[in-house]
Amino acid sequence: MSKDVFQKVIQYWKKDGAKVLPPASDEKIVKCFHKIEKPISEDIVEFYSLTAGMSDGEIDSEAIDFWSLEQLEKENLNTKSELTLFADFLIFSHCWGYKFENQKRSSVHIDYFSKRHRYVKVADSLKEFFELYLENPDNIFGN
Repeated sequence: MSKDVFQKVIQYWKKDGAKVLPPASDEKIVKCFHKIEKPISEDIVEFYSLTAGMSDGEIDSEAIDFWSLEQLEKENLNTKSELTLFADFLIFSHCWGYKFENQKRSSVHIDYFSKRHRYVKVADSLKEFFELYLENPDNIFGN
């Protein structure tokens, strides 16, 4: 899939009927991650500079809520996890989170909130995560 996977995801959400937020400024994105004391990679900044996520309470046809920056901040404030959670399935049944890998990219993991299966890596980058999501959403559930 091409480099514009973020644009394709935004179009998919809109076609799916989800209310998609307008882009956030780089300053707002960096400030959010600074406030929650989490490192931020370029792929995350690139994504949120195209959309600040879905409106609060919105879900896609797979029952996934891709959080707004404000909700991301609220959910990650004062947590000690190495992940920065950014989306949930079926009202927090489980969540997806970014794990900072380097300045260019963050990997994506699913958090089942279980001691036995704490995190499962689903993609090496945010772009790969959304490619999997668009090809077949079942691919992002860490099975």
